[in-house]
Amino acid sequence: MNWRKVCAVSDIDDKSMKSMTIDGIDVLVIRSGDAVNVIPPACPHMLTALAEGIFDGCVLTCTKHLWQWNIEDGAPMGQAEAPLLKYETRQEAGEVYVNVEKELSYEYDC
Repeated sequence: MNWRKVCAVSDIDDKSMKSMTIDGIDVLVIRSGDAVNVIPPACPHMLTALAEGIFDGCVLTCTKHLWQWNIEDGAPMGQAEAPLLKYETRQEAGEVYVNVEKELSYEYDC
């Protein structure tokens, strides 16, 4: 596996998101409490930057068409028709690591 250090958990405020690049792969890092999730930066619907969305600590909302997801498992909510892809992550000694063996991306019809 291709594990890379992303950041310290403390580098991301609780209930917030931060765009980052890891080994040339753009990602969005999302923190909710002690949990940190790493996802592709664009909405699975129409390439809108999810960093411009709204995150309340549980639900991520893309503001372009109001698609929503449960950040814990990436499951679609409301009118969203596709789940979020999520990178495999782990934490060690307060540091966040992500497996970037393969870049995750969505297939778009637009």
